[in-house]
Amino acid sequence: MSMRRIKMVVRPVSILLTAILFLSLAFTSCGGQSSQTEEVTPLMEDVEQTESESKEVRRARGVLEDASYAVRKFNVEASDKNFKQLIKTYNKLETVCDNQDIQEEDKELAFQLDSLKLSVGKMLEANIGRMHKSLLEESDHLLSATEINPVYLRRGEKLFLDFETQGNVTVRVYNADNHSMLKTYTAKKVIHDSLKIANSAVYVVELKPVGEPYIELSIAKSVASIEHYNESDPEITSEKTECSPKDFGAQKLQGIKLKSVFEEPRKVTLRSQGKSFFSGGNTRSVVAMQVPAGCTDVAYCLRISTSQSDIGADGQFCRRMDEKYKEIKLLGLPLYESHSSSSNIFRELLNACEPYREEEAYCNLFIFTSAAEAKKFSDGKPVSELKYNVDLSKKGTQSCNDRIPAKGLKTIYFGFENTRIRYSVYLWLESLATVPTTEYYRAKYVVKE
Repeated sequence: MSMRRIKMVVRPVSILLTAILFLSLAFTSCGGQSSQTEEVTPLMEDVEQTESESKEVRRARGVLEDASYAVRKFNVEASDKNFKQLIKTYNKLETVCDNQDIQEEDKELAFQLDSLKLSVGKMLEANIGRMHKSLLEESDHLLSATEINPVYLRRGEKLFLDFETQGNVTVRVYNADNHSMLKTYTAKKVIHDSLKIANSAVYVVELKPVGEPYIELSIAKSVASIEHYNESDPEITSEKTECSPKDFGAQKLQGIKLKSVFEEPRKVTLRSQGKSFFSGGNTRSVVAMQVPAGCTDVAYCLRISTSQSDIGADGQFCRRMDEKYKEIKLLGLPLYESHSSSSNIFRELLNACEPYREEEAYCNLFIFTSAAEAKKFSDGKPVSELKYNVDLSKKGTQSCNDRIPAKGLKTIYFGFENTRIRYSVYLWLESLATVPTTEYYRAKYVVKE
């Protein structure tokens, strides 16, 4: 009986305590959630705002660290390389110091950046006079021909020249504007020299090798201020002008002379096979071309038409080729190469002077170097029984131009044949000879503003 009472008393008490605890937790939970929300929300806003700010600030701190490191490196070794790096970091400091957001967000960092910029600027100004700005660097460079290196220098600056080779090279430095020579180094294996510049002008460092030596080359100049160091060097363009062998700066070049072989285009009419059979007339014709003395190549232009009418381009082949040749010279392309070269001047010339082409006008062209074989062709002997140049001949060709190697030849014979049954064709043949010649030119330099 007593035990039963105890159990009945405990159960209501435990239920009451549980209810009180639940209500207490519920009340605390409700009140706590409100409090935590008020505290967490502002915290999240601060984190987001800090991350947004830190992107610029973090970049500025990185620039600050880089600049401090560059200063320490330059203090340890005041080399041109370390000075160049110091210039770069100074330029970055200028950028971040101008950023108004950084000044508003982190005044202490902004003060550090401004102070370091001022210190670096003073360091640069104090050392700028003994530092060099690189203009050209060549390492393990194969010098296979004369090379010209133009640079623009101001009055009062110094040109620094460092050169090394195991071969034989003549180095010349001269004023390209008034053609005055500053210095010549003949067959020097090593050069470490500086030249004071008396006048603002374009100066040329010319390297003329014997054979094909390898070289190490460094060209630099002094600068008077950070602004001069930072500014881009002016662009220099060159124009080639013809000159005599004795002119200053004359460069020898292997070129060609173009000589017209025919004073006027040779006109040829080829009757059709049908007309020739019924009313006579030739379906074949031979044009002999005399090769001038010293000629190495012959270029020709053949226009084929179904009409007898002339066009404006007839008779202009030699003039157009000569104009294109002069244009190529001004561009500085190789002027003359042997016919065995895969890239030569004739391709450039002929591509610019292609004749007008008619789809329905064509004939056979055979190139003979023997007068006897050319006569047999003219007399009507089957082509299969004749000796002609297979590589240069063209069957069923439309209007075309081409080149014929002529070295050792005195006469070249062009054999034409019309194989069409109904239509006659009309031909205009123009030709010119090329003779190798030595030409001289010099460069005129212009500084682009």
